[in-house]
Amino acid sequence: MCNHFIRSENNPILKPNPNNYWEAQKLYNPGVIFRNGEYHMFYRAMGGGTGWKSSIGYAVSKDGENFIRFTEPLLTGIGGLEKRGLEDPRISKIEGTYYMVYAAYDGITPRLSMARSINLKTWERQGPIFSDWKFEKAGGIFTEWNENGKLITKPQTEEWSKSGAMFPEKIDGKYWIMFGEYRIWFATSTDGISWTGDQTPFLGPRKGDYFDNTFVEMGPPPIKTEKGWLVLYHGINNKQWYQVGFLLLDLKNPGKVLFRSEEPIFKPEMDYEMSGMVDVLPGGLATMQKMSKEELNSFLAEHDAKGTMPRVTFCCGATVVNDTLRIFYGAGDSVICTATADMSEVLNLAI
Repeated sequence: MCNHFIRSENNPILKPNPNNYWEAQKLYNPGVIFRNGEYHMFYRAMGGGTGWKSSIGYAVSKDGENFIRFTEPLLTGIGGLEKRGLEDPRISKIEGTYYMVYAAYDGITPRLSMARSINLKTWERQGPIFSDWKFEKAGGIFTEWNENGKLITKPQTEEWSKSGAMFPEKIDGKYWIMFGEYRIWFATSTDGISWTGDQTPFLGPRKGDYFDNTFVEMGPPPIKTEKGWLVLYHGINNKQWYQVGFLLLDLKNPGKVLFRSEEPIFKPEMDYEMSGMVDVLPGGLATMQKMSKEELNSFLAEHDAKGTMPRVTFCCGATVVNDTLRIFYGAGDSVICTATADMSEVLNLAI
């Protein structure tokens, strides 16, 4: 099923820039929207120094592959809830307003948050979207590994919410978001400001030899098609491969699943997707940031040789232009890439 996508020959299309302190180490997980003949990309970036704080950069392209990026970050973390920055933005437009859904991270807890814009360049933060939503109380189950693939200590937090993507139009008079990692939930709002998150997961992993048999995580904003809402999501297996599957949801009732892919439609295959400074490596960024360049290279090579290196294609952005579905994704949590498929062929997979 994965052979429907064609990777760009220019991949990776964006790499860290050592001349810009805020994006010198890692560049990944971009949200993208196509407007007025241009692809507008909002990407997560990390520099060096203490804390490895995430910022959101901005880049523009005519063809979806050659981007002009700004030298300064578009958004940086402000205040305690954003102490470690802003992560993995997704972009939607509803009735003349652009919505950016991202995770604000304080170093312990990611909180699903939102900003608004009318021009894609200046953004007004709305803050966390939930006032009282608890991960485990709502049916969430943490899944983590150490280097031997065994479960390790779960995060000591209740609020864990991230990976949110807003539907590009109101449904039944309400704004809708799909969000979450480990499990995926719905959240709705009547005003786009105050949100209510479901207390039961909408989508979870499947038992058996599936690409999503360990946990699932939301992808880009849903795409409206004649067959239903096309929802790309990440399926993670017990080898820590991050692969992309898809759903078709009913246009009027998104809670109704019309189709769920049994195989991924996109998965790690290229060298630049098979390794990198992956966030979920044992010890995470807190460990890697203390290493010298030589120590880091040795650390990554060791995990690659042992088969414990997570393989990551993580997609937060997707556009449809002239029946071409273009995805934008982070490869190995380190660089940004793109690939295209015929939208009709993808939809024809849903039988």
